[in-house]
Amino acid sequence: MAYLHIVEGPHQGTHVPLSGKLTIGRNSANGLCLNDSSVSRMHAEIWNKDKYYALVDLGSSNGSIVNETLLHKLVPRPLYDSDEITIGSSRIIFHAQGDEPPGSSKIRYKNKPDIDIASQKKGTSLSIVMTSGDKSDSRVNATIDASRVNLINSEDLRPDMLAETVKRLGAMVKISVDLGAVRKPQTLVEHIMSGIFDIFPHADRAFVMLRDLNDGQIKPFAARKRFETEQNDEFPVSRTVINTVTGQKQSILLSDAQSDKRFAEQRSVVDLSIRSLMCAPLLCKEDLLGVIGVDTMSGRHAFVSDDLLMLTGIASQAAVAIKNSELFTTVEKESKKRTLLSRYLSKDIVEGILDGTVPFHLHGEKKRGTILFCDIVGFTSMAENLAAVEVFEKLNNYYSVVTEIITGNRGTLHKFGGDMVMAFWNVMYPDNSAEENAVRTGLELQNAVFSFDLDLENEGQKPVFLGIGCNTGEFAGGNIGGSDRMEYTVIGDNINLAQRIEALASRWQVLISSETYEPIKDKCVAIELEPAIVKGRKQPVKVYSVRGILHKNSSLLLDIPVYIMTPDGSVTGNGLLTLYRTVCGEPEIHISSFFRIPPWSTLIIQLDLPEFMNALQLSGKVAAVLRSAHDGRSVYSRIVLTNLGGDNEALAMLKPGTLLKSRKTWQNMKRH
Repeated sequence: MAYLHIVEGPHQGTHVPLSGKLTIGRNSANGLCLNDSSVSRMHAEIWNKDKYYALVDLGSSNGSIVNETLLHKLVPRPLYDSDEITIGSSRIIFHAQGDEPPGSSKIRYKNKPDIDIASQKKGTSLSIVMTSGDKSDSRVNATIDASRVNLINSEDLRPDMLAETVKRLGAMVKISVDLGAVRKPQTLVEHIMSGIFDIFPHADRAFVMLRDLNDGQIKPFAARKRFETEQNDEFPVSRTVINTVTGQKQSILLSDAQSDKRFAEQRSVVDLSIRSLMCAPLLCKEDLLGVIGVDTMSGRHAFVSDDLLMLTGIASQAAVAIKNSELFTTVEKESKKRTLLSRYLSKDIVEGILDGTVPFHLHGEKKRGTILFCDIVGFTSMAENLAAVEVFEKLNNYYSVVTEIITGNRGTLHKFGGDMVMAFWNVMYPDNSAEENAVRTGLELQNAVFSFDLDLENEGQKPVFLGIGCNTGEFAGGNIGGSDRMEYTVIGDNINLAQRIEALASRWQVLISSETYEPIKDKCVAIELEPAIVKGRKQPVKVYSVRGILHKNSSLLLDIPVYIMTPDGSVTGNGLLTLYRTVCGEPEIHISSFFRIPPWSTLIIQLDLPEFMNALQLSGKVAAVLRSAHDGRSVYSRIVLTNLGGDNEALAMLKPGTLLKSRKTWQNMKRH
């Protein structure tokens, strides 16, 4: 005979024999009275079922614990030999003396039992095996049209059903909340299985079949059983049942599959000795996403119509989550494809191909936009002194900086060509500020290469310098190539002119045509250069060197190389004048430099501009010397000067709309 051994608590050392049902609680009417304030009056009960015992918590305040696992209220938990029960301050050991649940040698937990009937929500994996059967007889005991399900019919709701219905609906709400936060299909199914075992405490097994996104077929996805067994069982699933559910989009219930003569020939049902089986379609509107099924071996607790209604409701919630998961997976795959494709093509071109903006035929159309060319001055001679692998590494680091700046200013990065970069604006997408965005890109590139050079020099490499040219005008844009290989490009005389202008640019210069300059002249600080003779043009071309443009918060983004001198005229180093702004009514300029400058001293800044014959100068008081870093790498000084003075032309270069005229010829201003 089974018995309880109380090892701790008010009745320590007591042995309590078990035969039928034993109630446990603080009330003296209980079979086992525990005089303990933490124990409820009617706390729990142990009953015998088919020669094995189970413990049920009767809704106690402080709960019942088996093997350190808190039981769900009103959900039976089978007991095994040496299970440890904790109720209040009492610790009780259950001794079965051979009376254990049928098949306990197969469903015993591997170690000390620490998972109960309610808490083991994911269950143990099974392998789904589809079995053949006679499809001519698909009649079932109960059906529900899954596309028109109502969870509660108030006319049918009896008072004795209220508590159980509220409990189940609470569990369904929890499932709905859980499923809403899940995106991965496998995790989603685990949550569904968990909910099944939670809502149907007598369910033994559950399975889910899902639609294959590739061929649209309903295929086995996952199966779980409530208890772990030593063997890796298979879960045969009747094709007749599945075909009935998917074909008619109905939920079905077999209240006693073993004795149902209508399924007598369906060996997959009879061989399993299934007492009760429910199966429901996963429907999102009219879209069939799969099937969910659950069975029980308990003859006493066969499923009823209310259970089928509940399963259909769960299936409806699960279908919405699965549909969202499918959409999420599709979007995720699409995003990965776009990301990978964008590494070989411009992101804007990839988007244009996918959304239809860029047609898939060889065709050109008239465009008007701004083109930017940028290349490294003296790259050929520089590459001669480096190994090919080193050249690749240097270019890749450089291109990472360039790409971020171009795309950050709404530009389309069109191509890399050795050390050359080509970008354009107002071609793939409308841009009313194309000229401004292109010129700002050029100035930001010159600013960024200063910090980039510092990293190179710290690595023992030579610095790089950029020449940049821009032009605005009409040209043709579209696909060019052949039927097997094509690419999107822009061609025309104005494209060529942009490249010719870039070829004139020296280090730190951003040269633009008059067509690019005119729309933004009120925002720029520029120097008008001598008209240039370029290849392909009979008439000289007007060219401007832009040294500044209006930036965020009315500040002025600058690109002016400088020499830094002490008041007595001694050169202490060089740097780049990058910003002019007004703070609390006080004008200030910012200079990036490799050199440390003593704070609170007066400095003279000589502008290193190849456009002028004479050297222009600014002076100011050092308000701050900040140590900065490019992307957390090499550190440099950022000098802030106030109390500004200097040459009139130099001070004029701190005002938007300024246009100065160069006194140098192109011969005297060679690219260097």
